[in-house]
Amino acid sequence: MTCKKIFAGIALALGLQTGASAAIVTLDGDFFDIRFDSALTGLFGTPTIVGDAIVWTPSRNTGAYAEAGVASGSPVDVTSGTFDLKIIADDGYKITGSSLTEGGNYYFFGPGTVGLQATGDLWMAGLGPAAGPVSSSLTVSTLVSNGSTFNFATKQWSGSASVSLGASVDTAHVSIYNLLAAWAIPPDSQGAYIEKRNVTLSVGVVPIPEPSTWAMLGLGVGMIGFAIRRKMR
Repeated sequence: MTCKKIFAGIALALGLQTGASAAIVTLDGDFFDIRFDSALTGLFGTPTIVGDAIVWTPSRNTGAYAEAGVASGSPVDVTSGTFDLKIIADDGYKITGSSLTEGGNYYFFGPGTVGLQATGDLWMAGLGPAAGPVSSSLTVSTLVSNGSTFNFATKQWSGSASVSLGASVDTAHVSIYNLLAAWAIPPDSQGAYIEKRNVTLSVGVVPIPEPSTWAMLGLGVGMIGFAIRRKMR
């Protein structure tokens, strides 16, 4: 465990004892740690870290869906939520940016005005004026507008966004915003449903040389320079 993680653990423990940060969770990854408020996970649910990626598995159980029409009794349904987190690079690494991929299921039916939508954006800022903030809108695969006969077979949708910081940083703040919408306007019998099933935030991390590596590099450059000078004589 690095010194950075030890101090982070002490700070987290003190927060829990005083009750000031009782909802703050820290997850330890291979290249970085993340911190977030467990009371504000919303439609995303609780994340995990897999290698250099942060993964969520939202579903209907976490409220990550919108449903309209005869099944729900409402002509329009909109669900939105935001997940905020802090990313802290491990010793020997820097953060350069991130890329977001999302996906899920949907279905629709009916001859009238039926439609679905998934939107959102990715926001990221590092500590330091040259490192953000930067943002990117979620680009989503084509969804439907207007339907057909009764059919509850689900289809797949996906979306993506990416941002790059202007400088490599030790700590970055990230915010992911999502919105799901479904509409099925009377008087026809119709329905529309969309659900988010997966969210992955891949974090750009790069290794930084240890001081000993820089020393060896400097020594090597010095030896090359000395050899060149001797040849010139």
